[in-house]
Amino acid sequence: MKLLPRLCMATSSAAAADSDASSNKLGSVASTSSSTVSTSSSAAAAAVSEASSSTSLPSLSAATSNAACRAAAFAHVATLLPPPTAAAAASAAAAVAVVDGSHGFVVARPASVALHDLCTLEPTSTSDPGHDTATAGSVKCVAHVHGGKAVTGHQDGRLRLWRVSSRAPARIRLAAALPTVSDRLRRFPVPSNHVAVRRHHRRLWIEHADTVSGVAASTDGRLLFSVSWDKTLKVWAIPSLRCLQSLPAHDDAVNAVAVAPDGTVYTGSADRRVRVWAPRPASDKTTKRQSKKPVYYLVATLSRHTAAVNAVAVGCGGQVLYSGGNDRCVVVWEREDSASHMVAIGALRGHRKAVLSIACAGGGLVVSGSADHTVRAWRRETDGRGHTCVAVIDGHGSAVRSVAVALVPGKKQLQGGDGDGEEEWRVCSASFDGEVRVWSLRVTTGL
Repeated sequence: MKLLPRLCMATSSAAAADSDASSNKLGSVASTSSSTVSTSSSAAAAAVSEASSSTSLPSLSAATSNAACRAAAFAHVATLLPPPTAAAAASAAAAVAVVDGSHGFVVARPASVALHDLCTLEPTSTSDPGHDTATAGSVKCVAHVHGGKAVTGHQDGRLRLWRVSSRAPARIRLAAALPTVSDRLRRFPVPSNHVAVRRHHRRLWIEHADTVSGVAASTDGRLLFSVSWDKTLKVWAIPSLRCLQSLPAHDDAVNAVAVAPDGTVYTGSADRRVRVWAPRPASDKTTKRQSKKPVYYLVATLSRHTAAVNAVAVGCGGQVLYSGGNDRCVVVWEREDSASHMVAIGALRGHRKAVLSIACAGGGLVVSGSADHTVRAWRRETDGRGHTCVAVIDGHGSAVRSVAVALVPGKKQLQGGDGDGEEEWRVCSASFDGEVRVWSLRVTTGL
């Protein structure tokens, strides 16, 4: 296997060394921070350059110019607490996602789901305490669906769809648990709908046989994709709440799923591979009988990771894919018109332990959460020829299992006549100890 080019090298011993202060668990009460930590070129940790060959590039830290590095600063804004009715589950790991249109964050815990405003961070809608989901086990993933809906994946192998109440917008109600009872009853009498999941044990093919580890929705909000440790990828129709397709996706547990704007689906697995799935064209003869139902098929298998893949995210309108795994790096893939669909152009390195989560935002900003308790923010260069690590956020007392990022609207400020400006981003990170923290990240552009 050819080595990936080194796109990023840690340049700061302060960012690479563990700090006793950062390893201590911070308080769980909501708080604000007035201190702002600057991440200069020596403390930000990395510079990234596009690879021109398959060999590793030397560290660019010493040769990096001020024009290549972007000044950035971050500050802890608040800690998002669960509702009082769900306080008992505060120590359980949460999952976070961005609400469409950068309107806020959705935070899912075993006993609650809440939507938070992006600017005030106050909860605008919370789930009804009457909905008891304690028997569902921990929440492994969450995704926001167009139209005021959210979907969560649980340890019990089921997905739960949540909707903001039209009568009481401050409440989120549980709309359905997938697969629904009606869908199961409709398929149960047919013997061919039952598949063997292990020896002497059969289930309906519409059911996940293990924990739901990842969930993603199409941009139009009509399709839902879920992956599980049972090695499958399932396609759901949100309007009808029915399972349309189940695919044997990988040879080991599937840990993550992401959807591009054109409908292409990417899955990452413990088998060290990323697989690409696409809907068959409507003119395909194999889909004439069910032309209204999308039928997905395997397009390509991407093999560049040396350990399990834990996270995938799509950026730049579907032209770039980021995948992170236990090999401590984020592999960067670019779209190409070939049989392989994607080509690996290099890797972002800097995390000391496994990369557990990745999120992308407009403007080329990428954030990654790791088992080393840190969140790293990367900025794609405007010419597309590399990335720069603009911040290393160190404040969690446990592994960061979920991240989300959104641009604060109306916060871009011009600082000079050359087009220089400052953008403010909100980064939301959730760790395994139950903390959900929100950070303000200010990045100076145009330097």
